[in-house]
Amino acid sequence: MLRTFSVRDGHLHVEEDAPTGSLPLGALWLDLQSPSAQEEAAVERLVGLDIPTRAEAAAIGESARLYVEDNALVMTAAVVAGVSEGRRPVAADVTFVLTPSLLVTVREADPLPFRAFVQRCRREPAVRQMPETVFLALVETIIDRAAELLDGAQAELERVSAEAFADADRKARRRAIDPRILVKRIGRINALVARLRESLLGLGRMLAFFRQNAATALPDSALRRLASMEGDVRALAEFDAQLSNELSFVLEALFGLTNAEQNRIIRVFTIASVLFLPPTLVGTVYGMNFEAMPELKWIFGYPMALGLMVASAVLPYWLFRRNGWL
Repeated sequence: MLRTFSVRDGHLHVEEDAPTGSLPLGALWLDLQSPSAQEEAAVERLVGLDIPTRAEAAAIGESARLYVEDNALVMTAAVVAGVSEGRRPVAADVTFVLTPSLLVTVREADPLPFRAFVQRCRREPAVRQMPETVFLALVETIIDRAAELLDGAQAELERVSAEAFADADRKARRRAIDPRILVKRIGRINALVARLRESLLGLGRMLAFFRQNAATALPDSALRRLASMEGDVRALAEFDAQLSNELSFVLEALFGLTNAEQNRIIRVFTIASVLFLPPTLVGTVYGMNFEAMPELKWIFGYPMALGLMVASAVLPYWLFRRNGWL
């Protein structure tokens, strides 16, 4: 699909599946989503550049994701997608081709920032002044979305921590917490945090490359925005690292709690077996079929055997309680 974004008479015009014969008047941004071979060839003809396809972008090395070709910046970065649709988050590559007169984006996925950015372009005329400002505003929208996702991940981690470490009585705790569910939730949070870390790393490198190669053509307001965005990316990367450490701590603590609960259960069974061993021994002795056992004919033999059983169970129980083992 090819979308063209152009400014005419001070208004933003968006054309879906736009004709590929020529550029619309006032065109600023061409957005290629899952383009066909014909659409890609048409855009390459219009801009006079080779547009990297998804396969080409995946095949090149990390160092070749940012380069200059014929006075155009070609930049590829990962953008997190799939979260708003309830799917597993993925880091989808997006290629930005920035020429002096046009911005071209090539992507396979449909991340939420791209959908939200169209509305932002309509609201903020300053965004659509030039291709560079469109690029900066689009990347800023991606960064804002990453911040929202990190905040959501932190909130979910706090909920998991509250459930795992809640101060509740033992019975309520056993009913409320299923460690398997908590571990799965932590795994989902970790998957999102890892994809965001990958995205923020690529965005930081891309902004540094953009500053190095295109900042001289920017107005002061755009330069200030660029500096602010670079600071935001660094802060979010630090936040992501902190969140990753918290995830590791919660996961290890949860495993520790699970092991402690298992040890407690094993201890209960061990103590129970010790408590019932002496009464079992007494019952076993008097269950032997010997003829010369005076207690069997004694009128108080049965009460005595019961008393021995009770005493042999109570005495170990008292010793355990005294030593704090129960």
